[in-house]
Amino acid sequence: MFIFAQILGGIALLILILSFQKNEKQALLKYQIGSSVFFAAQYLCLQAYSGCLINIACMIRNILFRNDTGKKIPIYYLIFIICIMIILSLFSYVGPISLLPCIACVLYSCSLWQDNLKITRIIEVISCSLYIIYNIKVLAYVGLVSTIIELVSALVAIYRFDVKKRL
Repeated sequence: MFIFAQILGGIALLILILSFQKNEKQALLKYQIGSSVFFAAQYLCLQAYSGCLINIACMIRNILFRNDTGKKIPIYYLIFIICIMIILSLFSYVGPISLLPCIACVLYSCSLWQDNLKITRIIEVISCSLYIIYNIKVLAYVGLVSTIIELVSALVAIYRFDVKKRL
């Protein structure tokens, strides 16, 4: 089951890397729905239930946020998702480390709610840092590599879309 979990993490990684190279919110969310499915399955195989449940909540968030194309996402969507994340995190609580996915995803959800992809990319860097710690703790090795690559990918996107533009 351990090796299968790492394979699922690798698939999630590929999808996630593609998501951060999109400069349109709807495309980014579409790819991240797919990556959340594979990350949830990976954490389930590793019996890392906090990571699994939070990824399911992230998938629901991305579906809700993606379906409101062209409009400001209602604040109650954000509040609803944050409440789900907190409840699932408390349900799967096994120590302070198990709260890291919730904190990372609540921050990221808030960044997705607003319409500034520059802020979304910066918050992604912070979220990745929290997930690096969690992945080390739950032995999600491919998840760890994935998070590091995701971090680098987000930094590349920050350079491409935010820094390079000013040069």
